[in-house]
Amino acid sequence: MEVVAAGDQKVLNSQSDRLSGALSKLADSLDAVAASDSTAMFPELAAVNESANARLAELRRSVKAILGIKRQLLSVSDSVNSGLSHFLANNGEMKRTLVREGTEPAGQDIYIRDLFTTVMENLANIELLIMQMVSTENPSELNAIVENLRFNTSTFEQDMSALVNEVPRLEGLPSLVERFLAAVNDDAGIISQYSDYRQSRLELDLLARKIDLLLSAMASELDEARKIVADRTSASVFALDETALNSEQLVYWLLPLVVLIALARIGSAVGGIHQGAEHIRHGMDEQENVSQSVARQVSEISASVAESLESIDELVTTCDRLEDSVTSIESLMARFRIL
Repeated sequence: MEVVAAGDQKVLNSQSDRLSGALSKLADSLDAVAASDSTAMFPELAAVNESANARLAELRRSVKAILGIKRQLLSVSDSVNSGLSHFLANNGEMKRTLVREGTEPAGQDIYIRDLFTTVMENLANIELLIMQMVSTENPSELNAIVENLRFNTSTFEQDMSALVNEVPRLEGLPSLVERFLAAVNDDAGIISQYSDYRQSRLELDLLARKIDLLLSAMASELDEARKIVADRTSASVFALDETALNSEQLVYWLLPLVVLIALARIGSAVGGIHQGAEHIRHGMDEQENVSQSVARQVSEISASVAESLESIDELVTTCDRLEDSVTSIESLMARFRIL
């Protein structure tokens, strides 16, 4: 994952505000799911919502940490880069002074030549360690290189002092060596500063990877929830359609039966016209009552279908908002890149 591309505090603050807004929007969407009766209709969503809230809490902690580290890096970035440049420039001047003032005496005296050769070899080894230090991405390797660099300076200091004592022309060297040793060995020296800076950048990268995994997991869970809702919706609509169809068929079956009952009662009333008429009216009233009852059932089922579909549509919309929130956060984090 790319993390925190801001080059200054103002840009970082702006991106931080946008990211906070996206996280709040995601939290609101999760709260909307919890506040609705969707978990009763879809029990699986309760577990998804609980997991998503736990991941959201972890995501907020990680985002807070990564922004804090980035702010700290921005505050020291210029001083670290400047200090490292001065350190390398001092080393270059130290090497040029050695070559310019020490080559001739080394060619005239075996002891001086041995000292000169040893110092130049140590200096070359130190330069190699510095190159490794600025190129490594492994925290444990970085610590080992810094320790090795400091160990080499102990012998380097002794040999350099001996060489300066033998070659008066190197009188300008001790001040350069002193600055070099302070930069390497002091807790406030540039090597310690640079080591801390690199450790923070490595930590920043680890946090960015963690955030990426959290967002991917949330997106996967919410996508699965959306599929559960969609599948259950299809099944529910199919079942409700079947119920409505069966109720409609029931009307068609009951109507002839009611007619037969009415006709039978009419036949049994041949002995009296008034009594027959009453039976006919009674039979037709029952036909109408049964028809109306079945019609009411069909109407109630249709209303229930509409209400269920409306609730399901609302839930699907909420799930879509959750996915949009996660996508928005991923998009914001994708704008960030380590300097």
